[in-house]
Amino acid sequence: MGIILGFVSLFFFLLLSAKALTKRLHFHKADNMLMRAHKAFSGLLFLSCFMHILFVFPVLKNRNVSVMVSGLAAVLSMFLLTALCHMIKDAPRKMQWHRILDMVMLLCLLLHILFYYADFRAYKQKIEDMVFTDIRVETIADGIYEGEYDAGYIYVRAEVEVRGGKLVSITLLEHRNERGEDAERITDDMLERQEIGVDAVSGATNSSNVIKKAVENALFPALRGLIE
Repeated sequence: MGIILGFVSLFFFLLLSAKALTKRLHFHKADNMLMRAHKAFSGLLFLSCFMHILFVFPVLKNRNVSVMVSGLAAVLSMFLLTALCHMIKDAPRKMQWHRILDMVMLLCLLLHILFYYADFRAYKQKIEDMVFTDIRVETIADGIYEGEYDAGYIYVRAEVEVRGGKLVSITLLEHRNERGEDAERITDDMLERQEIGVDAVSGATNSSNVIKKAVENALFPALRGLIE
C-alpha cells in the first residue's frame, strides 16, 4: 500500500507541475482547468504523501539510507514550496522560486524511485543467491548457538539450542519483515522434523528462507569445527 500511495503522490505532483507546460504551450482550456483544480490537487498531494509516510514508517529499518534521505528531501522541498508560495508576495519572484523548487522536488522524487528500485533489486538478488547447506543436527555438539541473515528487506537473528543431537528450541530474537510474520511458524516444523530443510510457509516464502538461513548460520560454525 505504501508503494501505491507513493506513486499516487507522484501523479498529483505531475498534475500540479503540468500547469507550467500548459501555460507555455498556450493550452488555455487545460491551463484553466488545472488552475481551478490547483488547491484540490495540492490537498490530495499532501494527503497521499502523508499516508505514504504513515504506511512506510514501520519498515524504514528495512530500507537503504539513500531511499530514506531522497524521500525526506522530496517531502521537505514540498513543504518549502508551499511555505514560500504563501510568504512571497511578489508574483515574478514567487514564480521563479516555484519553478526552482518544482525542479528540486522532481529530482528528489526521481532519485527516490531509482534508489528504491536499486534497493529492491539488491534484496531480490540476495534471495535468489541464497544457498542452503545440508546440516545433520545429530553431529552438532550440545550448546546454544546464535546466527543471523540480512537480506535487506528481511532480517532474522535466531538462537538455536541443541541437546543430545536434537533441536531443542529455536528462538527468533529479531525478525524484521513486511508481510512475513506467518513464516515464523516454520520453526515449529524444524523442531518437529528435526531438520532445517523444511518446506517454506505458504505466502511467506522469502521470510521462511531467511529464517532457515539464520538457523543454518547459527549451526554452521559448530559443523565447521567438526569438519576441521
